[in-house]
Amino acid sequence: MTSKANVLARVETWARERLDEPAETAHCWPHVDRVRRTAVLLAQAEGVDPFLAACATLLHDVGRAVPGPEAEHGVRSAELAAPLLDELPLSESERQDILFAVRWHNSTRDDTPLLCVLRDADMLDGLGAIGLMRAFTSKAALPAYDPEAPFEDGPYERPPRTVSDQVRFQMEWIGFLNTDSARELAQAKIEFMRTFVHQLRRDLGKGTQCQAGST
Repeated sequence: MTSKANVLARVETWARERLDEPAETAHCWPHVDRVRRTAVLLAQAEGVDPFLAACATLLHDVGRAVPGPEAEHGVRSAELAAPLLDELPLSESERQDILFAVRWHNSTRDDTPLLCVLRDADMLDGLGAIGLMRAFTSKAALPAYDPEAPFEDGPYERPPRTVSDQVRFQMEWIGFLNTDSARELAQAKIEFMRTFVHQLRRDLGKGTQCQAGST
């Protein structure tokens, strides 16, 4: 194996040990693996080093394995990953680039191309059929929808009171994407989600209008 392949293999093994049996199903190893593949595609399209994109993606959610506030899981991920990266044959700039992207991936910052690629790949995994499945499984303890106003236009609850709140929240992620490549990939995914919502409203006898996730 090449040096980069060896590094990726070590990072993957280390990350999987922390994410194979998560308490939070929406951010377990399959999520990280999907985001890694998407991040590499975006990196290739956006002129970002795919190797760095893969490393950052593999590490971005390891902080979720440690109890703490949701908003700080990027910080925890970077803190956990730093000692591992110190052991690997990476340049200092590569280490810092990876840690910066991991640290800020759950923010609205767009300081570096690597951070933008990681953030976009992560958000794309919340759209489309996979996005719907993640909403259903991660919020399975909540009611599916408000019977009085299922998927109605207008404000919805954060934190979500229903699965439909979570779906509508995720549909808005298309508006936070940074790269042209991600926005292009997102179009078919968001149309699928709109179609699902329209069909559900018809099935519930509530009409066909839904603006969530519109651009």
